Amino acid sequence: MRLLVTAPTDAEIQPLLFWLGSHAEQTGEQKYRFRSHHIVIKTTGIGAVATAFHLSQALQHEGADLVVQLGLAGSFDRNFSIGEVVVVARDRLADLGAEDHEEFMDLFALGLAPPDCFPFEQGWLANPHLERISDLPVPRVSGITVQTVSGSASTIARRTTLYHPQVETMEGAAFHYVCLFMQVPFLQLRAISNHVEPRDKSKWNIPLALENLHQVFRNGLGTWIR
Repeated sequence: MRLLVTAPTDAEIQPLLFWLGSHAEQTGEQKYRFRSHHIVIKTTGIGAVATAFHLSQALQHEGADLVVQLGLAGSFDRNFSIGEVVVVARDRLADLGAEDHEEFMDLFALGLAPPDCFPFEQGWLANPHLERISDLPVPRVSGITVQTVSGSASTIARRTTLYHPQVETMEGAAFHYVCLFMQVPFLQLRAISNHVEPRDKSKWNIPLALENLHQVFRNGLGTWIR
């Protein structure tokens, strides 16, 4: 299988590069062969704009049988512990729209786009490929993508009421959007680095989240990624 593995930042992909350096054959710059997999690594940048550009460019140049986005996420759902790994089954652009006094209206509420125009389904960007991976060993969640992460009680309450999300990222919906348009199977794997609450980085655990995230992905290279 030809895998394109992406992450928003170098820090989120670095553990995989270290591991591939000792477990795989390097075939080019950030390109490896591991068992039956040809793996290309790409850092796509923070946020939806950078992700859309760099992911589109990588797919045009490299192609892929499967694209995987590895990264961190904040969790609205307190049932998920910090460090837990999830796969995002559907995502949406949660802060693209307009404020009407105290109310937020997204593109669909504003009437600027129909909620079922491709690649959207009722405003969501759903992954139709997950059913092919019956043994994927992590929970499936609904995510929202924002360009300003939730860090105040009022913002958290508004987004929870509108979308009932379980996790939040800055890139996931852009990743889904590009892959759906380019008709390539994809997985968005995220590890919970923090709970979504008024910002308090002392409660975050990024090292644990990255360790668990990459363990799940490495295990997948020999089992459910095939």
